[in-house]
Amino acid sequence: MSSCSRVALVTGANKGIGFAITRDLCRRFSGDVVLTARDEARGRAAVQQLQAEGLSPRFHQLDIDDLQSIRAVRDFLRKEYGGLDVLINNAGIAFKMADPTPFHIQAEVTIKTNFYGTRDVCTELLPLIKPGAPDANTAHCCSGQAVHMMTAQTNDFLSFPENEGVTRTLRGAQGTVTGCQGSYH
Repeated sequence: MSSCSRVALVTGANKGIGFAITRDLCRRFSGDVVLTARDEARGRAAVQQLQAEGLSPRFHQLDIDDLQSIRAVRDFLRKEYGGLDVLINNAGIAFKMADPTPFHIQAEVTIKTNFYGTRDVCTELLPLIKPGAPDANTAHCCSGQAVHMMTAQTNDFLSFPENEGVTRTLRGAQGTVTGCQGSYH
């Protein structure tokens, strides 16, 4: 087990908002910060960049579309820290506006990752939130651009009963659960 008992984990942290959140947590959080990325080489490069700034994040590979990958992170957190104090769900995908992929395929791929992948992360990791942690926190980030691109069809899709499982899991988690939407482009 790690000598540090507190841990924050950021998904999709090798670039952009996730990288900035990880940098800030490394500066302010009193505990270990785990940077995760789907691509191991990019994740390790991000860790090296932060180390060059004098920060000390840890790295763990995580593909939120892969249940085995999610469970590997879960097992790592259990073994190394006995749980989790802060979870930042930042991982997600967005197609470029000019992408020629048909919309229905873009919607399917996006929902698979951004909804079901995040749901699976919550299902596996929220039970690890340490009881009684004074600042236990879970945040879910979604870009404003992605939200504005949703159509009535995708909004109907997101209202399916599968969403209730995430809501129940979130309600059962210790600490604070935060949803955030930014206008990041």
